[in-house]
Amino acid sequence: MARKRKTDHDSAVAGALDLFWRRGYQGASTRELEQETGLTRFTLQTTYGGKEKFFLKTLDAYLDNAEARHFPDSETFSLDDLADWFREIASAERMPKIEDAGCLAFNAISSFDRSDSEVNDRIERYLTALEGRFVAILSRAKTEKAIQSEVEPEEAAKLLICLLLGLHTIMKARTSDQFPQSYAEAAVGLVEGWKTPLATPES
Repeated sequence: MARKRKTDHDSAVAGALDLFWRRGYQGASTRELEQETGLTRFTLQTTYGGKEKFFLKTLDAYLDNAEARHFPDSETFSLDDLADWFREIASAERMPKIEDAGCLAFNAISSFDRSDSEVNDRIERYLTALEGRFVAILSRAKTEKAIQSEVEPEEAAKLLICLLLGLHTIMKARTSDQFPQSYAEAAVGLVEGWKTPLATPES
């Protein structure tokens, strides 16, 4: 009779998500993975192919959840919603602790070199999906004349990606929580500055 695994896949991934969020890929040891996931070292190697392959499974689950729950909604978001989304990234509720590694997608960008094609595929998925959401929101705003005519959605979306990656960098480098919040507000100001000025009421 086959021996029953100590834990199921979803529970193992959930434990790994928490560990990689706190410690990062490099900082999480195999022993810690065993403790947090309930998987044995043998199962981690034979079923998942080792630490890196298991991290990729965890990153896939993270991206699935991010796209479903945390990415800006391309069908409903206004410019104000988009501004609030940037503000919330550096909010006390969302921002990782100073000692934590934080966003798994950014963790992958900073922890692996670009010679790993499997990691690159996940990074491209992350950036492409986000940029697509930004373009859709900005394009709809332009159609509705809620955004200034000189703003090009594709170019503006790329700028927002740069701001987002910069914000994650600031969060990892910060010495206080107020530091990244000021950078988030700069991103908010940029998005709000794209809005079409309100018509002056008639006297």
